[in-house]
Amino acid sequence: MFKIKFCGMTNIDDCFAAVDLSVDFIGFVFYRKSARYIEPKTARRITERLAGKVKTVGVFVEETGDEVREIIDYCDLDFAQVYGGTVCDEVKAEKKISAYRIGDKLPGVAADGLVLFDSFTNGFGGSGVPFNINLLKGHSALDRAFIAGGVSEENVAGVLQLRPFGIDLVSSIEKYKGKKDVRKMKNLVEKVRSAEI
Repeated sequence: MFKIKFCGMTNIDDCFAAVDLSVDFIGFVFYRKSARYIEPKTARRITERLAGKVKTVGVFVEETGDEVREIIDYCDLDFAQVYGGTVCDEVKAEKKISAYRIGDKLPGVAADGLVLFDSFTNGFGGSGVPFNINLLKGHSALDRAFIAGGVSEENVAGVLQLRPFGIDLVSSIEKYKGKKDVRKMKNLVEKVRSAEI
């Protein structure tokens, strides 16, 4: 069964709604330049209330390895999703999701651990802009890869044809940046769970 990750979570109500929909992972963005940034103390209050009902992920872009480890421990997160740089090497593989932004060609990817393929845009994540998923056909890391970048009700069936480990959703399940839309969340989960692949 494909894994579903809802990212850019900022409040407990959206997180509980995701848990009610049996989502597998939820993500918190600790990149301060993001419109979906969440303070670590707020994320910690949420994870304490979730009590292991879902896998939790911290998203990091410019933080140092020490900062990543500190937030992971403080918020009791299961994974660190990291975008490039030496931070990738400083987080243990079993706690890491290595994120790669795709333009017109595929980057080399980590030899082990989960990976995430996202669109190459001016920002990091949650752009709603898809990339050419045909680049991923036959990729050796698909069985451990989340596909992100503009995944929506309209194109999710095509994305699932690649048989990835999972999909990552942000803008397509929002009312506005930082606030989810429960109806959109439900519709996308139903599409994924009912996919005949």
